[in-house]
Amino acid sequence: MRKHYSLWTVMLLSCSIALSACSSNQPNNSQEGTNNVPANSAEPSSSSTAENTAPVKLTWFSDVSGWNPPSPWNSDPNSVEGTITSKTGLSFEFNIPAQDAGTKLSLMLVSSNKLPDIMTLTDGTLEKKLIDAGKVWNLDEFLKKYNPSSPLLTNFPQDLKQALIERDGGWYAYPSHMDTQDAREIYPPSSEFYSDAAKYRNNNSIMFNQEIMKQAGIKEEELKTEDGVLAAFEKVKGLKIDGAPVVPLLINGKDYQGLSVGGTGHGSTLGTLEAMFGAMPVDKDGNYRDVILAPETKHALDFLYKAAKAGAFDPSQMTVDDTSIKASVKTGRVFSFIGNSANTGFTDENAVGTWITPGPMMSNEGTKPVAGRSLKAGTGWMNTFISKDAPNPERIAKWLDFMTSDEGLILNYYGFEGTDYTLDANGLVVQTEQGLKDAADYSKTGVFAFWPFHNIAWHDHATVAPTSNKGADSVMAMQVQTTIGKNSEIYDSSALIMPSNFIEAGSKLANDQLQIKTYLEAQISKIILAKDETSRDKLYDDMIAQVKKMGLDDINAKINEQFHKQQESYGTTIKGINS
Repeated sequence: MRKHYSLWTVMLLSCSIALSACSSNQPNNSQEGTNNVPANSAEPSSSSTAENTAPVKLTWFSDVSGWNPPSPWNSDPNSVEGTITSKTGLSFEFNIPAQDAGTKLSLMLVSSNKLPDIMTLTDGTLEKKLIDAGKVWNLDEFLKKYNPSSPLLTNFPQDLKQALIERDGGWYAYPSHMDTQDAREIYPPSSEFYSDAAKYRNNNSIMFNQEIMKQAGIKEEELKTEDGVLAAFEKVKGLKIDGAPVVPLLINGKDYQGLSVGGTGHGSTLGTLEAMFGAMPVDKDGNYRDVILAPETKHALDFLYKAAKAGAFDPSQMTVDDTSIKASVKTGRVFSFIGNSANTGFTDENAVGTWITPGPMMSNEGTKPVAGRSLKAGTGWMNTFISKDAPNPERIAKWLDFMTSDEGLILNYYGFEGTDYTLDANGLVVQTEQGLKDAADYSKTGVFAFWPFHNIAWHDHATVAPTSNKGADSVMAMQVQTTIGKNSEIYDSSALIMPSNFIEAGSKLANDQLQIKTYLEAQISKIILAKDETSRDKLYDDMIAQVKKMGLDDINAKINEQFHKQQESYGTTIKGINS
């Protein structure tokens, strides 16, 4: 549950969507929107030179199977990786399993096998195991011992550090995609464009292909209501692009449900529809209830049923991966997409067409669209730990300094000045066409490849507002990913985020959660693909009865108790806006 760090962050993933670390050359923020430490600063940082010895190779493990940094490590000093080596004296061998990464690392933990030197994880239960076993460094202790002058000891955002300590019992992890209030005080946004990103951005969206809209004679206003969108599906069904039929609706593949049991809500296609139709994991009395029980979730399932019945999408879409989603979008034949827009490649350098989000699709029931926004400091997405058995700790400490410095961040995000980016008169980064290509091809170039050190606040401070429609932070991307938030009822979801391992792994409730999730995944697909409305409604009623029989009420009761405690602690109150 803790892994859901916010619907608003770009991981771009995503994510996105989805950078607020400290720098070894802390910028002077007296003038908002300027970056006073250019990448080519003549003054070296504390980590700007490595020891004059041969590079040391370390192992770097991650449970994020979609992360594909360059491998093998490029030793060319003119490459991103080679520059990191020249600055820190380290190179890396990556171990990123395609599946069952958590199981593999757990087996290492209980066996005599040496743990990887660096571990970047998103599994909160696994992270807790490492901490409880005393296998990873507390970063305060680590830096004070091996790099006592590190800027991270004094300039790391305090609200973020406190959130990590509350979560883990100490500062053990370096989190990615950081974006807290204190981080943005260190790195104020360079423009209103990036201020909007901080307030409203969300990878989950509904978006439409403008070229197909034009061909079908569909206006933006027609796509703001549920009935209008369903009518548009019918209008485009007969169209062809390059002799092949248009796909009226693309859903988010095998991840279209984005299910969690006992969380703040669902993600991907289902979660996007739920939010637009006003579903919340809290009822009108202010009590927690899993969002699967919200009436608006039933309406979201009904919409997908209608779309499937009308032939707007093929059921085979429910089984494909992100690569297939990107390939479909790249054909130019997809009219609409609902889900995690970061999975579509719609802003890639080689993307086809332009996309727009007219706003939230308004439900026929007249409910208000909602958006949960955690106003409490989050703890990022990818969490990087250092094994206590890792060799050359002094170099690792220098590496942390370099990767989180302005020099390291600009290399990580943008590559090399003159080729991949230039600096404007205010010292803000302007990405070149080559830079966009290199970032899109990150697995080969290393540009934009080191996600564990991505820093949203730094990026939005150091970067000029874009003018093109290409790139993860383009004008088109921002329009698609902020328009729904700007037109929704925003509520503070902080108190809904449960502590790591709140429902203890292996407990009856945890086992019930897993069984309920497996059941829901199968039953939801059956509901959407039902033969008629009567069958659909019966399958839905059976589903609700069955999850309660499987223990959902007990799970809800436990979470509700903690939810109210956290509301009191945070000084917040949440009540269902629609039901």
